[in-house]
Amino acid sequence: LADVDELITIKRELNYRISVQSAKLLRLLKQKDRLLHKVQKNCDIVTACLQAVSQKRRKYFLCVCILVQVVY
Repeated sequence: LADVDELITIKRELNYRISVQSAKLLRLLKQKDRLLHKVQKNCDIVTACLQAVSQKRRKYFLCVCILVQVVY
């Protein structure tokens, strides 16, 4: 009977630890998603600026201003 109680206790502890690690994993995955979105947004801005410069458009100044705001 003691062995059964010990196994039940071990099972509860394992379930708790799995729950804690799952919550950590979920938090980190959400953080990764947010950071990837931010990087993609910044890459889009840089691409737009490069296109504006290559096409000698007046957007260049606007893009530089936006880029400076994003970086700083």
